[in-house]
Amino acid sequence: MSTMKDRPYRDALNRAVDIFRDAMRPFIVLHMMEVHGDRVEDAILESLQGGRRDDVKWSLEQGMNIEDSIDVNDFPHIVRENWPRVFRSAFKGERAVKDTLGQIVDARNKAVHPGPEDLGLEYVKSRLHDIADVLGRIDAPDEKREVEKIRDSLPLPPEHSPKNGGAPNTPTPTPSPDRSSYWLNAIMDPVILHKGTCMYVKKYAGRYPGHWTEYPTKDAADAAGRSTLRRVQDCGICF
Repeated sequence: MSTMKDRPYRDALNRAVDIFRDAMRPFIVLHMMEVHGDRVEDAILESLQGGRRDDVKWSLEQGMNIEDSIDVNDFPHIVRENWPRVFRSAFKGERAVKDTLGQIVDARNKAVHPGPEDLGLEYVKSRLHDIADVLGRIDAPDEKREVEKIRDSLPLPPEHSPKNGGAPNTPTPTPSPDRSSYWLNAIMDPVILHKGTCMYVKKYAGRYPGHWTEYPTKDAADAAGRSTLRRVQDCGICF
């Protein structure tokens, strides 16, 4: 039976999400308060949907403050519903942050409700990169560094660790140094698209050859990724 110590990537993601949550709560409330003033609680409630609105309202009725009442799953709704008046300027017009917040919610849900196996290394690295990126945008440098430290200290999977003899003896694709080369990591969900010069390609394509495929153009890689019936997402580091 799998235990928490058998799932170091899930545990790392949970720790990073907790850091992210604690930094985002005051950021959200402060910026909402600057626009909505004394109506901040009502404005946040109006941004939420169905059951979550009822949950937060109940928490407020029990004496909790609005900052402690909202959670990671609420952040995308609050930001999207208040983008024009509140968060467009707070995020300097970077609309992509709205999608990133949604991806962090998906990651949080996967970490909280794991399957029998641990989450994938590359998936967790990508989500930790997303979390660190948002923390940088909300001017939380200490928290950003803490998440980067978690990301940089992730262990390799046991079957690829030096004590087990390193990577299996399988044909190793050679990542192209040419930026016109593109790679898909198809084991991810969504499928992640990288340039040939990406640090992830150089580090992992040779270790997991069954998961990585090289394409000569971005269009070809996009088409191959879409053929899996999953969303294709550009790597946040190399694009």
